Amino acid sequence: MEMAMTVPFSLRNKLKTLCAYGDGWSYAIFWRFLEKNPPMLLNVEEAYYEEQLGEGIQNMIPQVHLLGEGIVGEAAFTNKHNWLHSVSCEVDSGLYQQFSSGIIKTIVVIPVKACGVVQFGSRNT
Repeated sequence: MEMAMTVPFSLRNKLKTLCAYGDGWSYAIFWRFLEKNPPMLLNVEEAYYEEQLGEGIQNMIPQVHLLGEGIVGEAAFTNKHNWLHSVSCEVDSGLYQQFSSGIIKTIVVIPVKACGVVQFGSRNT
């Protein structure tokens, strides 16, 4: 009997797949809840990004978000997604650098109930 080879689950590969097949996303970050209560904090569990975005994304990795604050913390708290466009929004300081660089035009954050938040960024509006 021949056994099929299985590819182990890789969060980074899943994020890469979502970017590749998800209508032009340039990066994806999964922000996971830290296991400390209270307050609930979110930090980067894994990230995938296009090579040319490396420095900007690497600067985001050490960030920590407080539940209910900023776009990531708010999405986690309200359990509602949020879209931001560089031309039509007021951004929190954590996202200002991405928009001010002119490279990222759209950011969306999507809560993953009881786990954290996925953040996508795109060069398209």
